[in-house]
Amino acid sequence: MDSLQQMPNIGAVLADRLHRAGVTDADELRRLGAGRAFEKIREGLPKDACTHTLLALEGAIRGTRWTAIPKPERDTLVHRVLG
Repeated sequence: MDSLQQMPNIGAVLADRLHRAGVTDADELRRLGAGRAFEKIREGLPKDACTHTLLALEGAIRGTRWTAIPKPERDTLVHRVLG
């Protein structure tokens, strides 16, 4: 299993999307941050999956399930990245 799939919230499908976008490991994801990594994979996502995917990436970087991120922080991230 690659280092991306060892992170919380990242399964095979999201890891594959990240790999195809050039994000090949956990260190690269952390370096980019959730917003920049999300922008790299956004084009291929269904519209209704955008918020959850962005939050999943942020949670992965933090080492926690995305639902554990405080709601005000989730709202700020979503507003900043998705508008």
